[in-house]
Amino acid sequence: MTTPRRPFREFDDAYDVESLRLARRVIRGLTMSMRHIVLAPGSRSAPMAYALREAEALGAITVHVRIDERSAAFTALGMAMATKSPAGVVTTSGTAAGNLLPAMMEADLSGIPLVAITADRPEELHGTGANQTTWQQGMFAGRVRDEIHLEQGEARLEPESRDDMLAAETQVGLLLRVATGSAPGPVHLNIGFRDPLVPAAPGEGRKSGAQRWARTPFLPRSRGTDSAEQLRAEIIGTEILRSGSSATGTPAAGAPGERAGGTPAEARGEAAATLNPAAAEPDSPAGARPESPAESPAESPAESPAEAAARFEAGLGTARTVFVMGADAPAEARELARRLGHPLLAEPSSDARWSDLGTIQGYRLILQAPEGSPASVLAGSIERVVVAGRPTLTRPVQQLINRDDVEAVQYAPGGEAWFDHRLARRQLSDVLALAQFAAMAPPGWHDAWTERGLAAQRLIDAALTEQEALAQGELSSVRVAQYVAETVKTPLLLGSSSVIRDVDLAAVLNRTVLGARDDARRVYAMRGLAGIDGNLSAASGIALARSTRVTALVGDLTFLHDVNALLLPTTEREPDLDIVVVNDSGGAIFDQLEHGAVGRREGQAEAVERFFGTPQTVDIEALADAYGHEYHYAEDLESLGEGLSGLEDRVGIRIIEVRTDRTVLRDFHARLRAASAEL
Repeated sequence: MTTPRRPFREFDDAYDVESLRLARRVIRGLTMSMRHIVLAPGSRSAPMAYALREAEALGAITVHVRIDERSAAFTALGMAMATKSPAGVVTTSGTAAGNLLPAMMEADLSGIPLVAITADRPEELHGTGANQTTWQQGMFAGRVRDEIHLEQGEARLEPESRDDMLAAETQVGLLLRVATGSAPGPVHLNIGFRDPLVPAAPGEGRKSGAQRWARTPFLPRSRGTDSAEQLRAEIIGTEILRSGSSATGTPAAGAPGERAGGTPAEARGEAAATLNPAAAEPDSPAGARPESPAESPAESPAESPAEAAARFEAGLGTARTVFVMGADAPAEARELARRLGHPLLAEPSSDARWSDLGTIQGYRLILQAPEGSPASVLAGSIERVVVAGRPTLTRPVQQLINRDDVEAVQYAPGGEAWFDHRLARRQLSDVLALAQFAAMAPPGWHDAWTERGLAAQRLIDAALTEQEALAQGELSSVRVAQYVAETVKTPLLLGSSSVIRDVDLAAVLNRTVLGARDDARRVYAMRGLAGIDGNLSAASGIALARSTRVTALVGDLTFLHDVNALLLPTTEREPDLDIVVVNDSGGAIFDQLEHGAVGRREGQAEAVERFFGTPQTVDIEALADAYGHEYHYAEDLESLGEGLSGLEDRVGIRIIEVRTDRTVLRDFHARLRAASAEL
C-alpha cells in the first residue's frame, strides 16, 4: 500500500480565494528574475493587483501603475532595456491587452525580455458575448519567444516537490528563462481568472499578518574587467585556447563559424579543424598529434590568452576591412576591430560611438563623397565589411554593405530575431571566425580613415555655422541634436526619425563628460522597428529602473505621439526625466527623402506637406502645464545649456522646447554633400 504524495508547501494560503492564490504563484515565478512590473488597472486583473501589493510590501518586486496600457508596455520595455532583465506589464482583458502589441513588436526585433501578463475571462465565458472577452491566447503569435496559458481551476497551485515542472510558479519561471535565453525577447503569459477576484475577508482561519510568500529576484553578477587591453586579448586568446587550434590564419572564403554550419559549438569545432587539420583526421598518419608541442596552445598550459592572441594574429593576412556597428552591437566585435586595427563606423546606439574608442567621425559624409574625391577613393578601397548589430540609420551604409566588390558578413553570436535565411550576407557566430575573416589591417588603414573623419567633422561644424548665419542665428535641428548629445550628463534616449540621424551625422560622443568612465552616458534608442510611439514612456522606464535622471531627445511628433507618458497617477513615483523637444511643427524626415523632391515640383508642395509633413501647432507649454510638469523654452544654445544644467537640483519631469525650421534642412544637406568633394 502506498501513501499518496502530499503537496509541497512553502506557505499556506488555503484560506484565500483561488484567484488570489494563483496570482501569488504567478508572482513567485516572475520574481525569480524580475525586479520591475507595470500595472494598468482593470477588474479581471484584480487578483494580480492585490498580490503585487503584497509582494511589493515584502520587498520582492517594485510595482509601477499607469493609466494607459500602451504607455505602460513601453515603460516596462524601457525598464528591460536598462536592466537587461525581464520587466512585466499587467493588463485586464479585451482591448487593454491589444494595446501591448506595439511594444511587443519592438521587443521582438530588439531582443528585449518584455513580459506581457494579460488577465483573461475563464473558458466558459468565451463565445457567450461576455463583456470585454476576446480570444487572447496566441494574440502575440510570431512576436514572442514563448507563451503559456494558465486557467484557474486547472493550473496546479501546490507543487508536489521542489522541482515540480507542472506547478504554476515553475511554469512561469521557465517562461522567463526563455525570455532571457540565447535568443532573448518577449514572452506572453495569459491567465484565465474566475470570480471572486478580491481577497477573502478577514475571518476565522486566516493567519494574522502578511506571510512571506514572495521570493526576491536572483540576479547574477556581471563580469567586470580591470583592463580593456586584457579584454581585447582575451577575446581572441580564450577562443584559441578553448579550441586547441594552431596559430595559422585561413582565407576568408568559407571561414569557420558560419551560422549555416550549425551551432556555435560546432562552429568552434570547425574552426579548430580549419586551423589545425591534424585535429580533424585523428586516424591519418599526419593526424595522430601535432609535430611540435609548441604549435598547439593546448600543449602549452602556461600560455596566456594575450600570448595566444598575439601568436594567432601573427598568422593572419591583411585586408582593408571596416566594422559597421549598428544598434546593440556585441562588445567583442568592437574590441576585435580595435585590436586588428580596423576603423569603426558606429551608430549612436551601438555603444561603440565613443570618441575614446577611435571611432570614425562623419563617416556618412565619407561614404557619400562625390566620385573622384579623396574620401571616395578611400571608401572605394574597402574590401570587406563586418556588420555587428543592426544598422538602420543611413542609406550610404546600406549601399556599402551591398556593394558587389565588397564581401560582407554579419557577426551574430546569439539568436537574432531581425534576420533569417533571406539575409544575403553570411553570418559568423564566433569571434575566432570573425578574426579570420577581418584579418589584420594594412599599415596606415585606420590612420587614413581617422584623418578623413576629422576633416569630415570640421566640414560638418563649418556647415552648421554657415547655416546659422544664413538663418540669422536661428538654431537648426542638427545643431540642437549635436549639442544635446555632446553635452548632456545623463543617459540619453534618442527618438526615432530625424533626431537620431542628426546625432549620427554630427555628434562627437565622449564618455568622459562626467570625468568618470562608466555607463552614465549610455545612449538608448528603439531601433527594432524604429517607430515614433512609446519613446517617452521607454525613457521614463529607463529612469525608474536606473534610479537616475535621463534625457530624452525627441522631435515634436514623437513627443505628441506618446504624450500619455506624461499622465501619471498621483500615487506614483515620478521619473526624473528631461524631455528635449525639437519642435519644427511637423515631420522633418520626409523632406530629406524622395518626397522632398516631389514637394518641390510645381503644384505638389501642398499635398506633400499635408500627407507627409503633417503640420501641427500644439502649445507645448500649455500641454506641460496641463499635466503639471515643469517647462523651459530654449531660444539658443546658452538657454538650452541652462535648461540641462543643475541635475542635482531637479526632480520629476521637465520639458525643454527648442523651435527650429524644417524647411531649410533639405538645402543644408545638399550643401553638405557638395562640400564633401573637399574630403
